[in-house]
Amino acid sequence: MIRFLLLLVAVAICLAIAPFFIDQKGYVLVSFNKTTIEGTIWGFCGLIVLIFTAAFLFYKLVRYLWSLYSKTRHRFFARSEERKQAAIEQGVWSLINGDSEQLELVLENNSVADNWQDVRYALLAKAALQNNDTNKAIALLEKISPANQLKAAKLWLASGDSSTVIGELKALAEAKKATALELKLYAEVLVQQQKWTALEQFMPRLLSKKALTDSQWSILLTSYFLAQPQSQLTDKYQQLPKGVKVKAHSCYLAAMAKTGRLNEIELSLLKMLKKPEQHIELAHILKVSVPGDALKLQASLQDTLKKEPDNQALLLALACLANAHGEYELAARVFDKALNRENSKEYLVQAQLSYSKSAQPQKALDLYL
Repeated sequence: MIRFLLLLVAVAICLAIAPFFIDQKGYVLVSFNKTTIEGTIWGFCGLIVLIFTAAFLFYKLVRYLWSLYSKTRHRFFARSEERKQAAIEQGVWSLINGDSEQLELVLENNSVADNWQDVRYALLAKAALQNNDTNKAIALLEKISPANQLKAAKLWLASGDSSTVIGELKALAEAKKATALELKLYAEVLVQQQKWTALEQFMPRLLSKKALTDSQWSILLTSYFLAQPQSQLTDKYQQLPKGVKVKAHSCYLAAMAKTGRLNEIELSLLKMLKKPEQHIELAHILKVSVPGDALKLQASLQDTLKKEPDNQALLLALACLANAHGEYELAARVFDKALNRENSKEYLVQAQLSYSKSAQPQKALDLYL
């Protein structure tokens, strides 16, 4: 723009000084229809310079005013975006700190950017679930866009209504390139809906894809065995594929102990007693036992403890087994030695049983405190 103006000025100057060199005054005549403009070259050049100068100044003024408007508009929307971003960040931090009330307060009273809207609904749904408001959680989950529904599959499962995502999860889980998360979520759906036959068929795929950790396998298989008829526990265990059976061994034994069928699994428990690395697992199995008969196991436990009197896992196992045999005073004495701050909550039920049955109610009460 400036170069163009300079060029016009140069042309005007040339036209202005040309008459002096040719000794002529020089006139300019502009005629348009019935309108005629006549003047000297100097006057015409001056008029052109004035017009273009005014146009240039007007352009600069308009540009300056537009920049002011743009900056003001940008600052207004920037502040709005900053507030939206701050709201979602506060919501996430509230979730991290387990403060569902603050999470609801922040996100219900503030809007968020469009691309965070589904996350807002999911966070509010999680807060509602933490507050045991299932209906509100489901209503919020239904607002999530279809494209992001599967991302909230865990929340749907927690709400007790997995019908929205089960079809798509099943399709994804059955695909060749299913991810570990998709397989895990579908397994949880099968457990929630108690589709045990489908779960049995699905377990080998979970194993081959290494979709579950040991603790997740334990949770899944515990739920599976607890749902089976007591008379079919052994048959169900024997029908499992070899790899799955290895994962299911402890869960099966715990399920049998919980039904009081200790005599049927006593041989397996004796084998665990001979392996030091399985002593904690043995205690966990006996922890859920109801009255049953495993006298040989108790004798072996006591013999082993004579050699290892400070073996805490075996002490806990013996105390639980003594309860199962109705020897509550023995169990109470063993718990006196074995219980500590780390395991008292885990063995609370068994310890209270032994203390209450052995006329030590104060010790049973102290465990609550």
